[in-house]
Parts: sequence; C-alpha cells; structure tokens
Amino acid sequence: MNWSNKLWELLDEELLDQVFIMEASLRLVEYDEGYSERLEIVNCTKSIRDEPHSDFG
Repeated sequence: MNWSNKLWELLDEELLDQVFIMEASLRLVEYDEGYSERLEIVNCTKSIRDEPHSDFG
C-alpha cells in the first residue's frame, strides 16, 4: 500500500467535504437574505394596508 497516495486521498476527501460545507453555508445565507427581503416586503405591505386612510372617510 502506498501511504502517500492514501494520505492524499484522505486529504482530498476532507477538502471536498469542506468545500461542500462552505457552498451549502453560502446557499443558506443567500436563501436567508432573500427570505428576509420577502418578509420585509410582506410586513411593509401589511403595515400600509392596516394604516387608517383619511381619504376614504
């Protein structure tokens, strides 16, 4: 068994795991930012809708 190749194989596997985790984390952050923006729009729309309008009374 060539230990050098085995070590490189383990290192490559570990690096790939780290890349996967970082990519997944970035996607979650992007999703969270998008969700926060949509939630902010919904909350803003609700607050505008719930405000009393003087031009209808």
